[in-house]
Amino acid sequence: MVVLSNRTDAPVSCSLVETGKTTRTIFIASGDSRPLFYSGELQLRYQDDFKQHEYDLNAANAYFFARAMGDKALHFERIGLGEGAHSPNSDTPRSLQPGQVPTISVKILVDDDEPTHRRVWESRLRRRVGAASEVLMRHCGVRLKVVQVSTWDSDDSHNKFSLTLREFEREVPLESAQLAIGFSSQYKIAQGRIHMGGTRGTLHPYILLKERSPNIRETERLELLVHELGHFLGAAHSPEPQSVMRPVLKGGLQRAAGARIQFDPVNTLLIAMMGEELRRSRVRSLRDVSNATKRRMMQIYGVLGAALPGDPAAAQYQQLLRRRASSSASSSSLVVDTQKVLEAMVTFAKTRHPKAEDRDAETPQELDGDDLTNRYVHAAASQARKVDHKHGRKALLLALGIFMDDTEILRTFPATRGIVNAVESGPLRSERIRYRGQPTMRSRSDLAKHFFVSAHTTVVLGSKPARGVGFAKELLDAQHGTGFSFADMAANRAGVVFAEQLLKGKISLDEIAQSFSTEAYLPPIADLIEGLSADELHEKYGDEGNAALEAELTRIERRIRELPVYNH
Repeated sequence: MVVLSNRTDAPVSCSLVETGKTTRTIFIASGDSRPLFYSGELQLRYQDDFKQHEYDLNAANAYFFARAMGDKALHFERIGLGEGAHSPNSDTPRSLQPGQVPTISVKILVDDDEPTHRRVWESRLRRRVGAASEVLMRHCGVRLKVVQVSTWDSDDSHNKFSLTLREFEREVPLESAQLAIGFSSQYKIAQGRIHMGGTRGTLHPYILLKERSPNIRETERLELLVHELGHFLGAAHSPEPQSVMRPVLKGGLQRAAGARIQFDPVNTLLIAMMGEELRRSRVRSLRDVSNATKRRMMQIYGVLGAALPGDPAAAQYQQLLRRRASSSASSSSLVVDTQKVLEAMVTFAKTRHPKAEDRDAETPQELDGDDLTNRYVHAAASQARKVDHKHGRKALLLALGIFMDDTEILRTFPATRGIVNAVESGPLRSERIRYRGQPTMRSRSDLAKHFFVSAHTTVVLGSKPARGVGFAKELLDAQHGTGFSFADMAANRAGVVFAEQLLKGKISLDEIAQSFSTEAYLPPIADLIEGLSADELHEKYGDEGNAALEAELTRIERRIRELPVYNH
């Protein structure tokens, strides 16, 4: 696959000669960038006012036609994106046929602040997604298909886009869709460089957009949607002012007569490579993308980052790929090792905590409560010592989170469900649920769940995002559930600190296997306030970031870090 771009003010005609194929002629409109898919060697030929030109094209590169000022010659050049390229696969077709076009299934949602009737907004958004699909087809050969339309109840107390995005990801199940696109009328689109929309990275299955503003035209809303879909397919920000991937969508480009939404050639290359991956492998996440494509994307992000040194997008996408690349080699073996630890816990559960119908007169008395939790952790850590030493600590934390999660939140949360589904088979899950019993911390089963789920999430996301996930869950409980609980927050934070210290090697697996106790790793919580409604939380502690709330959370974390297990 290569990309050809026309940077002249008139259409360009050229011929493509592919090994074993009939020569074909293509036309590229002024300003357009076109992906070309092929399976053998590819040569480009064109004629200008002076002579016939021939060029051999290299896969995974972008080229452009241009004319120098006062020069009638038509120049053809490769964009400097590094020398690396991955060879085209023999099964890649010369052109995408209708049945071969990769299709991304989409779920459209609006929040409860949408002011119009469903028949109005559904028609409007279906048309917009359809128009975005046409743009993607031109630039990367990918089509969007709406498979479901729904609504969700957004929390009006959130005044940060990141919180609403997190809420959208948590509350909206994908079901049969590969991508959920939310349109929120909770926020007005303001002037300046603000979050008008967002997603978390390549192939992340959630996009959220701000919908409410009387001053934004439909063509501009479409451009915003295509911008975020570009990010979903791997595009980063571009320095080219006509590109839909420019960092700030302003300037009224879509208000001019005959305006079209265009990707720059470099981002066309990025999303076309992803389109090729989707067609060939039916990938569902970034970890499924081939290593050759990941390496090429890394090179391209490096060039884009240098071209826009003040913009963090390319560096963030490069870092995301770097994390995936570093983890992909060991991910399969980590899954196997985590399975071994989880199986050891289930085996212990079946032996030491059988169901009543499985007991006989000689069965020892069941363990329960904190004692049961301690024995589970001892069994898990003992098995973790036997697996690959590079994975032992992570395998322990991942398995403990899966085992203790009686609400299955890890199985449904986008960031964690992949590892959970890979580790735990259906039969193993059934045995876990049947034999687990009621493990607790400080005599509460909910605290055990908070502790070990947070430890699991720390392995997957890192400690700062894991803290944020726990805090967001409590804010949600304040709105719709049992209320905000500082005891739950203590368990969340204690699980994060436990994972941090274990991953850093400040706690050994031997120590956990021999002497873990719930009271040693979770401080007393009797004096911590629970059951606060959103209004009560606001009245007593203010909103997120308020000094009083931060002081209370800091006091809890200090209490955790002062535990003797962290200071011996």
